[in-house]
Amino acid sequence: MRLAVRTSSELNSHKKSLTCILTLVLSAVFHVQAHETHETHDSAVVEFIQEMVTKHDFSEQELMILMGDAVKKDGILNAFDKPATSKPWSFFRKLYVTDWREKEGVKFWEKHLQTLIRAEDEFGIPQEIITALIGIETNYGTYTGEFRIVDAFYTLGFYGKRRNKYFLKEFEEFLILARENNIEPDAIKGSFAGAIGIAQFMPSSYREYAIDFDGDGKADLENSVADAIGSASNYLKRHGWQRDEPIVFPVSAKNASALAEMAGKSKPNRTYSEIKEAGVQESFELGDDKSVGLFKLEGDGGTEFWMSLKNFYVITRYNPSNNYALAMVQLSQKIKALKNAQ
Repeated sequence: MRLAVRTSSELNSHKKSLTCILTLVLSAVFHVQAHETHETHDSAVVEFIQEMVTKHDFSEQELMILMGDAVKKDGILNAFDKPATSKPWSFFRKLYVTDWREKEGVKFWEKHLQTLIRAEDEFGIPQEIITALIGIETNYGTYTGEFRIVDAFYTLGFYGKRRNKYFLKEFEEFLILARENNIEPDAIKGSFAGAIGIAQFMPSSYREYAIDFDGDGKADLENSVADAIGSASNYLKRHGWQRDEPIVFPVSAKNASALAEMAGKSKPNRTYSEIKEAGVQESFELGDDKSVGLFKLEGDGGTEFWMSLKNFYVITRYNPSNNYALAMVQLSQKIKALKNAQ
């Protein structure tokens, strides 16, 4: 089902009766979904549809059909409540920094070498970083998700326990994206959180950062590896990636408690000189006024301390998890080492 545009005259003629009609129809549609406060739920759906009609000239009838076919998925709610990124670093690392991803990463790199070189030349992102990113996100494009995007946003937007406004905004962006690209919104699948394609872009990021990197005239993150490589590179560049700059370093100190007290977020919010004053034993070629972050994770051998720089923080703009960002860095290093050893 492709979503059509309503004319202003059509919109005005239906505006007065829209709320009443939608409420009645949606009450019937969602009656089968037991154990919910139907009036509250139906009102939220009606409000969302009205907003799409008035702000973006969507057809309320087509949106009613789309929403009527949407399904609340407990699997989506469970995945959102217990994401892998919330696990300890020792557990998360074993999931994503693996021999399989390392070997497949080399194959992916070699297969798409020219595209990765071109992307690095244009955007400054190392080839191994983009390779690792796609490896972690979708197993190098082999698994892009099993959930209908409509179901993901419907479930998280109307039934989720947190961030409902965010997911309803992404639902809005998704419907606009589908219309702009003349694709059927109820046919697109992705992650439980609504991420789409080889590089797993949320709809708002898709509309803002996706680029045509294979020259076919469209940005297609579902089917074009080149577009995924270019778009992921564009995303990191526009979020402030600094070419040829370091990313993250492990650090230690004779007095671990001093580091523990200082450790916080990975966002660079203090200077390297402050870190040195805490008794860090390692020496890095950084200016004393260089902005750095300091965070800790629980590894196999206990607490690990990491000093992060701007590029690490940029990776967390892709996914706000230190586990995720550090796994990407470590996987990229392993892929590069294996490739160079061949």
